[in-house]
Amino acid sequence: MFDKDIVKLAWMSLWRRKLRTILTMVGIMIGTAGIVIMISLGVGLERSVTGELEEINMTSIEVYPPYDMAGTSGENQIKELKKKDVADLEKLDGVKAVTPLYMTSGELSVGRDRIGIQLVGVDMHQADDLGYKLEDGRFPRNNEILIGSALLEEIEKTIGDKNMVRKPATIITMNMIQESLEEEEVKADEIAQDEDAEESLDFQSEQSPTEMVENKNRTKISGILTASGGTEDYSAIMDIEALIKMTGSSQIIETQGYSSIRVIAEDTEVVDSLSKEINEMGYMAYSTKDMLESIGSVFKYLQIFLGGVGSIALLVAAIGITNTMIMSIYERTKEIGVNKVIGASVNDIRTQFLYEASFIGLMGGVAGLIISYLVANLINLIAGIAISAQAGTTETISIAYISPGLALFAIIFSVVVGILAGLYPANRAAKISVLEALRQE
Repeated sequence: MFDKDIVKLAWMSLWRRKLRTILTMVGIMIGTAGIVIMISLGVGLERSVTGELEEINMTSIEVYPPYDMAGTSGENQIKELKKKDVADLEKLDGVKAVTPLYMTSGELSVGRDRIGIQLVGVDMHQADDLGYKLEDGRFPRNNEILIGSALLEEIEKTIGDKNMVRKPATIITMNMIQESLEEEEVKADEIAQDEDAEESLDFQSEQSPTEMVENKNRTKISGILTASGGTEDYSAIMDIEALIKMTGSSQIIETQGYSSIRVIAEDTEVVDSLSKEINEMGYMAYSTKDMLESIGSVFKYLQIFLGGVGSIALLVAAIGITNTMIMSIYERTKEIGVNKVIGASVNDIRTQFLYEASFIGLMGGVAGLIISYLVANLINLIAGIAISAQAGTTETISIAYISPGLALFAIIFSVVVGILAGLYPANRAAKISVLEALRQE
């Protein structure tokens, strides 16, 4: 028999028993939809997370002092990040810019309103090389600040003013009163000379309150940063020297060092080698690229897990195909015998049943994919409405995403499952004896 005839016979055999074929196909449809929807949720979440991170400068490397969990120390161990460390990192090949970062919290007073902010100090002389882009205004001078796009939205909601550039404001930070510290030291010295020095000193240190005062400094919002997807979208950025002077943090920098150091590589190609070299110098280096790879690995495992959960339904559907095909053999035993008498070979009979099983898999896969698209769109619509209602925006949300590759995989996988499920029934049909088949009523 020609393949064309076998395909035609297989198709006609399926549609002689439409209801049973459709019910079997529904099992494949549910299984395929389950796998596709589960994996699309993993892919959609990965795209949402990594999509925001990809807006961050991919050449950026954050450098921290090593975290010593064991508490051991060595002569060359880096405890704090100082100016010398900045200078050392600037000497590395492939470095475009280096800036120390100092972060502290405070409040920004605009008019009568106050908003809690994170202040980030960077070397503003390298603002362009650091990748800062302005949405409006200019880079700050002296005590002026840039504000991130997310912080801008918060300020606008709070004070109801849409024109923030060049607006005067006040930065409020909390400082300890220096006099009280000096008094504490004098008292401690006096108590230490007393016979009961140790006991009294402990009592004094527990009872003396730490007195804090507000430190207010006038500033001006010089510009608005373009959204980058990073933490600086929610921060006020200014020159690090001005910030340290403004907040009186020079002693903190001397004793505790900078919060971190940011290294900008000349190209994304050298980020990995530069990170490795910085780590070998004794620092801890984290790049945006490292973060994306780590997140990608986590989501890959999540997709495998979700796909595994969805494949349980497809496994049940495969058993349904096998059962349907075996029932079909019992009903068509005489037909198989007649076909063999008129010239059908063993291979033709096997091929016909495999075509029938693969057709069920194909039709179930296509139907399952259509259902998957409908469900994915419904999930995205509901999620979009819910998130927009909370955030007050009209952004389109893609929590579930079906890529062309996933759609193609779903179709091929459902066909393969159909063929595998039909192997046993097809071999069994091929082995039926002609005499036994013709004797059957």
